[in-house]
Amino acid sequence: MRYFQIFIVSFFFFVSSFPQESSVTITGKIKDKTSGAPVSQAKIYINGNSGLVHDSVATNASGNWSYTFPVTSVSENPGLPESFTVSQNYPNPFNPSTKIDVSLPVAGNVIVGIYNALGEKIDGYEEFLNAGFYSIEWNARGSAGVYFFNVKFGGTGITRKMILLDGGYGSGFSRFYTGASSSGGISRYYKSNSQIDLSFRVTKNGYAYFDVDTVVSGSEYFEFSIERIHFHSRLIDLHNDILEKMVVDTSYHLAAFHTFNHTDIPRMRTGGVDAQFFAVWVDPSAHPVNQYDHAIEMINIFHNEVSLNPNTLGKALDPAQVIELNNQNKIAGILAVEGGHAIEEDLQKLANLYNLGMRYLTITWNNSTSWAVSSQDSRSATVGLSEFGKDVIRALDSLGIMIDVSHTGIKTISDILTVTSNPIVATHSGVRNLRNNHRNLYDNQIIDIANSGGVIGVVFYPPFLGSGSVNVSKVVDHIDYIVNLVGINHVAVGSDFDGIGNNTVVGLEDISKYPNLTNELINRGYNQEEIGKILGDNIMRVFQQVRTNRKIP
Repeated sequence: MRYFQIFIVSFFFFVSSFPQESSVTITGKIKDKTSGAPVSQAKIYINGNSGLVHDSVATNASGNWSYTFPVTSVSENPGLPESFTVSQNYPNPFNPSTKIDVSLPVAGNVIVGIYNALGEKIDGYEEFLNAGFYSIEWNARGSAGVYFFNVKFGGTGITRKMILLDGGYGSGFSRFYTGASSSGGISRYYKSNSQIDLSFRVTKNGYAYFDVDTVVSGSEYFEFSIERIHFHSRLIDLHNDILEKMVVDTSYHLAAFHTFNHTDIPRMRTGGVDAQFFAVWVDPSAHPVNQYDHAIEMINIFHNEVSLNPNTLGKALDPAQVIELNNQNKIAGILAVEGGHAIEEDLQKLANLYNLGMRYLTITWNNSTSWAVSSQDSRSATVGLSEFGKDVIRALDSLGIMIDVSHTGIKTISDILTVTSNPIVATHSGVRNLRNNHRNLYDNQIIDIANSGGVIGVVFYPPFLGSGSVNVSKVVDHIDYIVNLVGINHVAVGSDFDGIGNNTVVGLEDISKYPNLTNELINRGYNQEEIGKILGDNIMRVFQQVRTNRKIP
């Protein structure tokens, strides 16, 4: 669930010196960190830090693995390379992965790129390396066909051709491993002081990779626990309306598991949610007056839930507190107010909401205010912020409150971007080019939000995503579109759970189903770092920037 959790690693040493024979065998087992079940077909990369090449081995159906390699004296070490060289990848043709060996006569930066037949860059990796022999593996990401790889070092670039037999949705490049072998395997390790320095990288599709350095003398047994990428990432949902349900049903509390509504702590745990923005939405039709007071009532419900669940839920006011709560194995709850009508045209009430914990304000809901026009308003394209509305934006910047433009009119968003000095967010919206709805964003709006440094949280409400029955794939279609338009740094997730009735995405029926979203991202070829950005890192960056830029402590 949290990327900073410590992996469980067990080492059992049976002997303290090399056996007399000329080979060393090491064995081990790989388990799932959450379930404890054995993980089959995990790949263990074995790297000789002090010597030459690396190799890999896979676990069997019981999660067990074994590897034997020869050992010879240190005098046989061939030393450092005399020049920069790049091998032909092996195997070639390949499916689904291939290795590239490089030799570096001096230390320097190494840049590797993969290009398709049109010269378009498909993948890349860069790392500073000391002089020596190295190997890197590429798990294919793309369709079958001819590709070219280019390795640049010290002002020199070497390009070679390779052929991918079948399409792949792999994790892309591994890191560089010490050692190289044109035959693609360990030829020999070199012993020193009766020990061999080794490092391991454990990988498995859908799991976060895991690295460990150690030394072996012979016959060691290594037991590693690895974690699925979903639970390894920090998941932050930008928008949830459960407080709207709880203000009506006062018997509903977050501690217990429910079979109705979308949200409670047990289901958040199952879904791997680390932080949740809880929306305070006052229905303007049900409460045409005293809207601020009704917002306070909902905030009090949130504070009561925090008090009732001290071991599982905490209130966060900034990213550092999110991390601190997650370190304590607690879900971080962050307050947000949906709809500027809640401040009742009073900047002091805005400040009061901030003091109570509000960390983003959705400028409008579907209803316009006197100072800002909503996306549902017929004036959306022509009327934006009033002078008081501009004062609200300046106050939000001064206080360090994120500006949310979901539900907000076209001209209003444009006006906001001329006033604010901060990145802005659309916490629960979709792409208008994929689904023409006033609640979704045009391409130029997505670009403007990205240019501000902000993010778009893709919503899970089917009518905003597509027609008919909508499944998880359609949610990722909207994520893909945003990534392709403005890059991986500007997309997040904002489910709108408990604000969408019973009309849910197939596969995302409640907050416990979040792992299905990550599985689809993996199927689309997103790697561990990219998934981490989508699930939480991007909004954490924006949250931190807005808090850092505040003028009022």
